[in-house]
Amino acid sequence: MLGIIIGAAIFGIIIAVMEKGDFPGWGVMVLCVLAAGIPAMIINALLPSGLFFIGLAVGAVCAGLAISATCGMSVKRACLASVIYLAVQIAISLVLQLMFS
Repeated sequence: MLGIIIGAAIFGIIIAVMEKGDFPGWGVMVLCVLAAGIPAMIINALLPSGLFFIGLAVGAVCAGLAISATCGMSVKRACLASVIYLAVQIAISLVLQLMFS
């Protein structure tokens, strides 16, 4: 649950900076985080671990569509925001893995 809240905060900051506006709202951002994470988890569970980037790409597209629908951004800008979000998530995961392994 904490990961979803932190992810929603990161996503909200990215969108607020891109749109030069206010934070879009917690409910919308939680929906976008779930739209990015759930498809990525499902695809990554079905594919070998070496093809993890396919799940990330599917998650980015799904999140981009969710952002476009809920925040009124164009699909291209929304997909760019979701790619930035997933890149930040990968960086955080790698740092945590290096710290605790």
